[in-house]
Amino acid sequence: MALILDPMSSPGLPSLVMRWIGLVGLVVVAGCAGAAPGPGETLRQYTDAAGRGDCREVYALMSSEYRAETSQDELCRAMRENPAEFREAVDALRRVQGDPEIVARLRYGLGDEISFVVNDGEWRIDSPVLDFYRQSTPREALRSFVRAIERRRYDVIMQFVPDEYRERMSVESLRELWEGSKREEIQQLLENLSASLEEPIEETGDRATMQYMDRYTCRFVREDGVWRIEDPD
Repeated sequence: MALILDPMSSPGLPSLVMRWIGLVGLVVVAGCAGAAPGPGETLRQYTDAAGRGDCREVYALMSSEYRAETSQDELCRAMRENPAEFREAVDALRRVQGDPEIVARLRYGLGDEISFVVNDGEWRIDSPVLDFYRQSTPREALRSFVRAIERRRYDVIMQFVPDEYRERMSVESLRELWEGSKREEIQQLLENLSASLEEPIEETGDRATMQYMDRYTCRFVREDGVWRIEDPD
C-alpha cells in the first residue's frame, strides 16, 4: 500500500507540525529501491524514535530539504507543545499494515503526470500514458480539451460537448467554423486556456467552474461519469 500523508487532513494542528507530518510521508514515499534502509525500515525507526520522544533521532530521519527549512529545536519544541497531536500521528502510522509502496512522479507537458512504481525490484510505469484525452476530473478535461484544439482533433473535441449541444454539432461543422470565421477567436481561446491550466477549479457536485484571465469563466459539467466543457469562456 502507498503511504502518503496529507498534511491538510488533520485540521487544527499547528503549521509546523502539519509540515513535519507531511514531510514524513514524503520521506516514506520517495525512498529509493534497493537503498538501505528501505522506506519500511525508515518508518519503523521513525515510529520507534517518535514513541520514545527522541526528537533528535526523528530529526535525523527527516530529509535535507526539511532540515533546511526547520531546525532541530523547532521540531523538538513542536513535539513538546503538541503531545496529543503527536501521539495521534504516531499511532496512525503504527496501524498501517504492510510495506509502503515506493512511488515516483514526474510532471510534464500540459501539467500531465506520470507515475512509477517498483515491481520485482525494478521501476515500472504506472500511468495511462497513451490516454491522451482523459476526462475523469475537470482539470484533466481542460488539459485534454486544449490538447485536442492544438491538434485540431475535432473528432475528439466532440467528446467534450455536453449532450444538449451535441445534436446540433458535428465534426465537419466544427472544422468549418473553427478554421473559418471563428479561427481568430479560437486561437485566442486556445492561448488563454493554455496560460490558465493551473488556475483554481471550484467543483460542486456535477458542475465545476474556473475563473481565468480576470474576465472569463470556463464551465464544466459531468455526464455519464466524465467531465465535459459546457462553456469554455
